[in-house]
Amino acid sequence: MNFTETTPLPRLRHDIGIAELIPGIITLYDEMGYTETTVQLPLDVIDYLLYMDGKRNVLELAGHAVQAGRPFDSEKFLEVVEILDEEGFLDTEAFREYQDNVHHEYNSLTVRPPFLAGLSYPEDPDELREMLDELLEGAPDFTGLTIPDGFFIPHIDIRIGGEAYGTAYNALRRTKADTFILLGVPHQMSYDRFMISEKDFDTPLGLVPTDREFIRHFREKLSFDLTTDEIAHRQEHSIEFQTLFLRHLFPDRSICIVPILVGPLFEYVEYGRGGAEKDSALTELYMLLGQTAIELKRNVCWIASVDFCHVGKKFGDPFEGQSVLQSVKEHDERLIQEATRCNAESFLQNLVEVKNHYKVCGVSPMYAMLRAASMQRGELLAYDQWDEVETESSISFASMAFYQ
Repeated sequence: MNFTETTPLPRLRHDIGIAELIPGIITLYDEMGYTETTVQLPLDVIDYLLYMDGKRNVLELAGHAVQAGRPFDSEKFLEVVEILDEEGFLDTEAFREYQDNVHHEYNSLTVRPPFLAGLSYPEDPDELREMLDELLEGAPDFTGLTIPDGFFIPHIDIRIGGEAYGTAYNALRRTKADTFILLGVPHQMSYDRFMISEKDFDTPLGLVPTDREFIRHFREKLSFDLTTDEIAHRQEHSIEFQTLFLRHLFPDRSICIVPILVGPLFEYVEYGRGGAEKDSALTELYMLLGQTAIELKRNVCWIASVDFCHVGKKFGDPFEGQSVLQSVKEHDERLIQEATRCNAESFLQNLVEVKNHYKVCGVSPMYAMLRAASMQRGELLAYDQWDEVETESSISFASMAFYQ
């Protein structure tokens, strides 16, 4: 599109990420993965980008700059707008048409491609097997006498969370389960309580089939409809990472998955209101998920793909993540203690009381598993914290085993 001085300037898409990775330079990137392109711009441009609202033109932006006593080159700014438009960073009719096509094409697939192969883990099967074997061999063996029925397993970068992943999967490899209910976190978008995928999940190690009969039975039992839009799964890693380990551990076993992204519980947790246990729709979802496994006589293993706290400047805090790691650990210990007791309401209440101020990434899958799977006890397998020095941010994560 050719923008002139009087052309209304489209607003920047709300899902465009902005990061200052280089002092004085902002990097714009597409959080939704519609484009892999990044755009770098001077830091002082950001105010004007955010001032674009679909109505103001560049002359009005120039007036805004004059009032602020700042220099502004209208011609150069329009060149920036042209670049952002070409890359699909602006909220335009052309972008929305492209977005609709992407959604339609993805939803029409019967197999989900491995979105992060070659990015977060090796695309080559032999290299991937070698990486996973190293993680498993480098982690403690599971010495318990009872085979766990469910797990909390991280979804942090596999290389960073290696021991926590390895410890969990060294325990899980003993399971006789044929169906794995995977409860993940929708990092990019959330538009329902449960976002279920009926696609098989492809991996470099082979296909992981989805239990469509289970999903159909579950949907038919519900008294309300769930979305059938699966676009939230397109680039989501929290379930994709777990399918790698499952296919690696059970290359010849007939297994299937029930992949569910669990929507957030903001109205109960982050807003500090509590009362999730009184939500009849949530109760029905949790109850029927467990009931479906029983009615279809599935031998189920539950996996909540979750991380714990996210703190520091990368996550919107004014402080360095490292400065609160001890407080984070104490916070996590309280959560883990409640989780080992399988007391879903006490677990959630700990987060409600602090409005999830340490940004636990996985509250809803954890709570869903504790409510749906009828676990009686749990145990901690591994706990760790990762400090990303360059972004002054930190993440905590853990793996846990649960027993019915």
